[in-house]
Amino acid sequence: MLIPAWIFLMDIPVLGKNGRSFSFNQDIVMLLLIDGFLFHLQSVTAYALMGKISPVTFSVASTVKHALSIWLSVLVFSNNITIYSAFGTALVMIGVFLYNRARQHQRDKFHTLLSRSNKRQEIQSLLNENQQIPQK
Repeated sequence: MLIPAWIFLMDIPVLGKNGRSFSFNQDIVMLLLIDGFLFHLQSVTAYALMGKISPVTFSVASTVKHALSIWLSVLVFSNNITIYSAFGTALVMIGVFLYNRARQHQRDKFHTLLSRSNKRQEIQSLLNENQQIPQK
């Protein structure tokens, strides 16, 4: 198990800031267990999703998640909105829009090629059937 970064920032003797005594109470232990469980759940979900979607789609979704977490911190913690965060979020949204458009275009092209291929196969099978019928 990795040592969490917060352990170096808390008032724990030897590791902490000022050497005051610190004891783990029930609330801290429960929060650590919940944190560990949620991290495990996120890891398992990410692993399962990687089998279902492409890595690029997963990366795009992860980028959107990061942008939304920034804006959630703005709303919840009243963080200041900088021109960089606004520009970055706009850039993420434009990138996601363009990615979805390119993906839809690729799907449409694939379906068009598939339908043409199916039509060719149908025509070929009809021609083969007509050639096999003996003419009187």
